[in-house]
Amino acid sequence: MLNKKLILGIGISGMSCIEFFNKNNITYKVFDTRDKNYFNDYNFQNTSIKSFYFGEYPDNLLDDIDEVIISPGLNKNHKIFSDIESNEINIITDIDIFKRYCKSKIISITGTNGKTTVVTMLEHALKAIGYKAVACGNNGIPPLTIIDNTYDYVILELSSYQLDYMSDFNSFISMITNIDHDHLDRHENMESYSLIKLSIFDDSFFRLATNSIKELIDDVKQIKYYGLCDNGSLIINGHVVEGLYRDETTIYYRENNLKYRGKHNLNNILSVISVLDIINIEIKTALSSLENYNYLPHRLELIDSTNNINWYNDSKSTNCASTKAALECINKKIILILGGSKKEMYYESLSPLINEKVKLVIFIGENKEYIKSQLKVNIQMINANSIESAVELSKLHSSDNDNILLSPASPSFDMFENYEERGAAFVLAVQNIVK
Repeated sequence: MLNKKLILGIGISGMSCIEFFNKNNITYKVFDTRDKNYFNDYNFQNTSIKSFYFGEYPDNLLDDIDEVIISPGLNKNHKIFSDIESNEINIITDIDIFKRYCKSKIISITGTNGKTTVVTMLEHALKAIGYKAVACGNNGIPPLTIIDNTYDYVILELSSYQLDYMSDFNSFISMITNIDHDHLDRHENMESYSLIKLSIFDDSFFRLATNSIKELIDDVKQIKYYGLCDNGSLIINGHVVEGLYRDETTIYYRENNLKYRGKHNLNNILSVISVLDIINIEIKTALSSLENYNYLPHRLELIDSTNNINWYNDSKSTNCASTKAALECINKKIILILGGSKKEMYYESLSPLINEKVKLVIFIGENKEYIKSQLKVNIQMINANSIESAVELSKLHSSDNDNILLSPASPSFDMFENYEERGAAFVLAVQNIVK
């Protein structure tokens, strides 16, 4: 009898499924391609080790399985995927299970860049207004861990990896913050990547997107756009709002105003206002709700201004679009630290901004020579062997009013566990050198 679930991959989402199934007496098996010893520190309470399989999976693993719950980061080329397909077993994610039990209104958000900022910004705004709200998903909080709580709104941050496996796209509001070149090593090409992102709209009551991708998604019906017009007007849900305008640092609406940091964060704020507008929150209330929002670390974070030299930690920038946004926010005289682990990317696109604003590029990471070969620039470029060395070289080549920017346009996995660890190492190195 087909009555068991198979959890494929013991990561954060996999563990949340294990805990949820245990609590609800749902029978399951677990398989992970890694060796059993990797999980020595894991605490699998209330489980039978007979249900766990590691390394090579047995021939009977898929027997009596009716659904496979996939961890988003699992390699789709693994043999088990072809076996799942040939056995016609349904593939789902922890998000799909969550939606079966969730009674709150769901706001789903995806995008190449900015999605974590938008979900935390929206969570902050909704709470400030008086709603019970929580952000979860790709931000590191598994949705199944909050299923027993009651909320007015659950804000789901969804990556392309999660969307690729999901089957239930039902949401009260769904939003795409932007689409740019990224994860092409996983999704083959830009068209495939874009289609996966667009799947978030498949079963939503309201659909929101930045107007910068209007041409890309113009055939999707009933989308409301937000963003900046060529003439400087601000769009909320497809309409120019009378009395809403901005300058380079501030959004104004009647007697209200709100500071922002960079054009990308202007777009983030407009996306949040658009969501709040859908649920009938006035713009002045929306702006007020964001007054005390604290921007997330590692995102164009000014960490020191000693001796008239500004040091910026933008370690979260793991692709070219994000690094371009950072460069657009900072005046000239930039020393740019670029590089990290290998990833298919169009680095030549950085060349115009680098030529315009950057006086020196310092390369780190395993892809330094690849990036260097792609850039079409006429400025000095040097290599560093570590983040600490890059900081030392930045200090050596800096002068008054320089801006030293770590914005790698690359993942961090060659030297660090994640972008947070890379950013923390940069901050520590800066603190040590400016003492």
